Amino acid sequence: MAYLAIYRKYRPVSFDKVVGQDHIVKTLVNQIENQRLGHAYLFTGSRGTGKTSTAKIFAKAINCEHPVNGSPCGKCSACLALNDPSNLDIMEIDAASNNGVNEIRDLRDKVQFPPVSCRYKVYIIDEVHMLTGPAFNALLKTLEEPPKHAVFILATTEVHKIPATILSRCMRFDFRLVSIEQIAELITKIFDEQGKLYDKEAIFALAKAGEGSIRDALSVADTAFSYSDGKLTYKDVLEILGSTGLDLLNDFANALISSSPAKTLSIIEELSSLGKSIGVLIKDVQAYFRDLMVIKTCDNASQILSLPSESFNQLKEIAEQISENRILYILQSFAEIESAVKYSNNPRILFETVALKTCQPETDYTIDALMVRVKELEDKISSLLNGQIALKQADEPIETKEKQKSASQETITTQQKPEKIIISTASITDIKGKLLSGLRELGSEMLWNIVQTVNVAVKDGSVCLIPKDENDKAVLVIEDNLEKLKLALNDYEFNSVVIENPLGKVRMDKIDEASERLKKMFGDDIVIIK
Repeated sequence: MAYLAIYRKYRPVSFDKVVGQDHIVKTLVNQIENQRLGHAYLFTGSRGTGKTSTAKIFAKAINCEHPVNGSPCGKCSACLALNDPSNLDIMEIDAASNNGVNEIRDLRDKVQFPPVSCRYKVYIIDEVHMLTGPAFNALLKTLEEPPKHAVFILATTEVHKIPATILSRCMRFDFRLVSIEQIAELITKIFDEQGKLYDKEAIFALAKAGEGSIRDALSVADTAFSYSDGKLTYKDVLEILGSTGLDLLNDFANALISSSPAKTLSIIEELSSLGKSIGVLIKDVQAYFRDLMVIKTCDNASQILSLPSESFNQLKEIAEQISENRILYILQSFAEIESAVKYSNNPRILFETVALKTCQPETDYTIDALMVRVKELEDKISSLLNGQIALKQADEPIETKEKQKSASQETITTQQKPEKIIISTASITDIKGKLLSGLRELGSEMLWNIVQTVNVAVKDGSVCLIPKDENDKAVLVIEDNLEKLKLALNDYEFNSVVIENPLGKVRMDKIDEASERLKKMFGDDIVIIK
């Protein structure tokens, strides 16, 4: 007999086997038991959450002669007849390949015929959102007033594509994503029944891979079952999924935390040499830092993550070295390029760019990056105030301090001081570049922004700054700011820093002066200035 995939072999055949949809099962069972059946149902939700399976169970249950707790008994004549694939009382239609108006007209004509061996004729239309506009119009009237023996069950993953006129005629049931614990419990039962040995962490890794979809998780579990003849381990599951190993992710995180761009790029090179897809790498990095955030914020992090104890301890050590703001900044940065990578000709460059930005937040002037830098400064100040950072000079003996002091003085006397550059010999571009870099080193962001727009000139051995308007001039002439400007130009030899009138004002002064001369020469009533 041909091999049957796990997700098909263990498809639920009764309501008590449906996983994670108790709110829907309870409603449908009560309708069957109380004989309050509707004529049209809409099952919507993500893939692999049990929509089609629930529809098939419901179709059999409403025709069963002796339902057991709302589920089909599987023994009566109706259940036995419906088990035959050739039975025409339950029709399953794939709307993706039968989406035209002619197919729906054919359905509308055939729905008038009564069922052959059951009470109800059930039409299960899967992926109903794929129907065309005319097909929906053809279905509309039949869906509103079908024959008494007809029941429609529409299933879709994209309910927003269905017309409101169809939605208003159906009883809607929203299928939820299934929790990791419930999927892990199902996989455990299947492996136990199949006699497969496994680690608990491996089961949870398989459940996480499904991302709420039972079918996806069981498909991966099917592959994992055949991966090795022995015990299934956590590392085996990572190999199957193509995920990045925890050791490499730990090294990558340490490189980001320690602000080491060279190490960051070398790890990316190593990951790329292993054939890792950039899209998968981004997901792995996001999942890794998400785990760090769980450890930072949750007391029961070990239960939530369900990782091997050794791996959890490694993550915990790294989580202690990074702030929550920094984790959020990294998560947001990688999330922003996730969609861009799909359409990029060179996704690796995007990945490397974001990695370097998160590695060095000082190069990024977004609000998030600045918040990270402020938070790190606050932590350092707090550590100093709490005495967590010991000052080495306080613990050293007096003799050692004296020796260091005398040695430093000798070094100063022996070393020659660098000669300063005469300001008149330097180019304007070099002067302005040095001014900007010096202000950044001094941490004066406001002056740095203003100096970007000023004109620079050298007159009589002094540096002249010409701002763009009066507001900038008012800031530049402040005594403290003038001192910062002089410090920024410490490599040059000059007399002083002079702040001149704004460019616009200089031009207007020259125009006024010229107009006055003209008026004196020709008279006020002759000269007209426009």
